Parts: sequence; C-alpha cells; structure tokens
Amino acid sequence: MNDSYWEDHARGIFAEAKGFMKPLKGHLIKKSRFDNVLLFNLSVLSFEKMFVALLAYYEIEALNHTPLALFKEARDIDNGLTDEMKLTARLIASHESICSLDDKGYITPTDEELCEIIKGLVLMSDFIAGRIEAKETV
Repeated sequence: MNDSYWEDHARGIFAEAKGFMKPLKGHLIKKSRFDNVLLFNLSVLSFEKMFVALLAYYEIEALNHTPLALFKEARDIDNGLTDEMKLTARLIASHESICSLDDKGYITPTDEELCEIIKGLVLMSDFIAGRIEAKETV
C-alpha cells in the first residue's frame, strides 16, 4: 500500500467496523439490551466493512457486497482467510436473503446463531487487524 489514499481508506473503514464490533463483543459477555435484529444488522455492517477494508489494504475496490461474494473476492487475494471464516460468512448469508425466489427473505438468527456469528467476526477482525495495523508499524 504505497498510496496514502488506499491506506487511509482501509484504516478508516476498518475503524468503522471495529466500532460496530463493540456492542457485539459485549453481547458475548452479557446479553445485550439490543434485540437480535439490531445485533444481526450490526454484524452484517461489520462484516462488510471489514472485508471492504481488507480489499482496500490490497488496493482493490470491492465489487461485491453479499457476504459470500465478498469473502470469495478477498480470499482470492489473501489466502490467510480460513474455512472457519467462510462458515461465518455462510451463516450470515443464510439469514440475509434478498431474493424472494428462495421464499424466505430475511430471517433473524437465534441467540446461539448470533453468538456463533459474533465469535466468527471477532476472529476475522483480529486477522484483518493483523494485516492492516501491521502495515502502520512498517
């Protein structure tokens, strides 16, 4: 990342993702006062921003916005993304259908599913922080 535009873009978007992660991490410790609909929406926003930030780290503008497509796009660039992380992307996607053809639409995750999503997001956040924030010290 030689261009400061991409560095600033990656850091700025990742900072937004980390902000969305604060109430999610808190929910793992103590059940949140927010309902699962809001927490899931924060999860989706955090996921999307983390992966847009990771792609920006590699000076690539994201072409997708759905969880699995974003994950695949990023994994084509960074092979450090794991199958466990892909399962989190798949779990998010399973609740975020925007197509009426599958006859389900949006579905709010259960408490257990939401906790699994958040744990996966924490893992992803730590990984992506290692990429983006490591560059700052070089």
